[in-house]
Amino acid sequence: MNLKEQIKALASEQGYTLKDVAEAAHMSYNGLHNKFNRGSITVRDLESLLNVLGYTLTFKKIEKP
Repeated sequence: MNLKEQIKALASEQGYTLKDVAEAAHMSYNGLHNKFNRGSITVRDLESLLNVLGYTLTFKKIEKP
């Protein structure tokens, strides 16, 4: 599942569309769609989207065998 699909799934779980989330994050849906397609979404964009959904971006250390 890519990043766009993950954000879309989180939104859907809460009864929102990706367009709803984009607008609540003060972004245009078309602009967001283009950023996902170009692979140019920024950390700031991601933080804004996650904030709307009630999530935060965190880092987790990868356990090495």
